Amino acid sequence: MTFAVRTTTTLVAALAAMAVAVLPAFSSPAFASPMSVIRDCSEDGVLNGKYSPSELDGALDQLPSDLDEYTDCRAVIRRAQLGSAGDRHRRAKPAAVADRVDAAAPATAGEEGEIAKATGADEAVRIGGTGVRPGESGAPFNSAGFGTDLPTLVLIVLIGLGASMLAGGTLGVKRGVSRFRR
Repeated sequence: MTFAVRTTTTLVAALAAMAVAVLPAFSSPAFASPMSVIRDCSEDGVLNGKYSPSELDGALDQLPSDLDEYTDCRAVIRRAQLGSAGDRHRRAKPAAVADRVDAAAPATAGEEGEIAKATGADEAVRIGGTGVRPGESGAPFNSAGFGTDLPTLVLIVLIGLGASMLAGGTLGVKRGVSRFRR
């Protein structure tokens, strides 16, 4: 084979490989498959794409049992089915009151008073003859910087387990070192 033929063959092969590699970037996805619906839902529990009713039906039929059991993908896909069924007849609804409330804004003094009155935060509840106020049960731990809501018994058990693991590890290291010296 001559140099020109070899170079031309190599050039054609390289161009063909580049065309095959670049082709998916230029092709528009015409239809998604039921597996793409399942993949979309399993990523974050939300359908980000727009899918046809047949794709949604296929996704429900092909939904793996582990995703069906441990996620809410079936409900998400079903809501998408119901939503797409009513799209043609749906009118725009005004925003609900809950949508207009800024939950990130701090409560005003009047709102805090209403919350305290509704929850009874100013009154101590008598439990076993001791007055208990909401939010004060973890005060010793919060002031010490632990910031935990775990009950005291659970904390004691966890600390005991940690101490026994440390003692067991220390004993194992000592036995290993003594066997090594022999």
